Amino acid sequence: MRKLDSKNVAIVAALCLVSSSALAGGRPDGSSRDWFGFISGGYAFADGKLGDIVDDDWTIGGGAMYWPSEWPVGISIEAAWVDFDFSNAALNALNDAIDADPNNSGSVTGGGAQTWQLGVNGTWSLGEASANGFYLTGGVGWYHVDASLTQDGLVYYPPVCSPWYWWCLPGGVGPGTFLVGSETSDNFGWNLGLGYSFRTSSGQVFVEAKYVQIQTSNENSEYIPLTIGFRW
Repeated sequence: MRKLDSKNVAIVAALCLVSSSALAGGRPDGSSRDWFGFISGGYAFADGKLGDIVDDDWTIGGGAMYWPSEWPVGISIEAAWVDFDFSNAALNALNDAIDADPNNSGSVTGGGAQTWQLGVNGTWSLGEASANGFYLTGGVGWYHVDASLTQDGLVYYPPVCSPWYWWCLPGGVGPGTFLVGSETSDNFGWNLGLGYSFRTSSGQVFVEAKYVQIQTSNENSEYIPLTIGFRW
């Protein structure tokens, strides 16, 4: 699948804003309410150096939005998760490095990097408030990154017996996965994006594209989640 980059997202966002005459969206209908919940899911496209070592993958998220009707900006508390798998090219390069080192042996067959995000975002309507239309969003957050490398092999499984019924599942040897290396880090990150919202009878559907940058050591990690969600 072709990688997206931050320049492409910026160009698309600018064209959409210039060509659209829609009212600014972002806030669901309901002038008597200040708080709204939301959930979202979609696909995360790895960008930059991160795109060289992982494959694109799914992402999910959700949270709560505080947006009084008289405010042009809403504030959201968001949590999101994405699980990137290491690409075959990255695993092959790592195995080549292991083979070339006389002090190492074995191989790796899988692994990836999970990212957990907890952040605060602002959502800005660009004109007259409406449940339908474009909006901008951006914010900062804490990102917990958990990376691991695994190896396939044979594993012994002990028998499992039920304490309530007179039966057991026999144990034995079968295929399994071993953890051969892992690393975790907590990092600062930020995001900036564009969304479009649609009014429904029970809430609001929205589509968002964001550019996310995590301040990881040595090299920043960048990806672009493209998601669809629901606010109520």
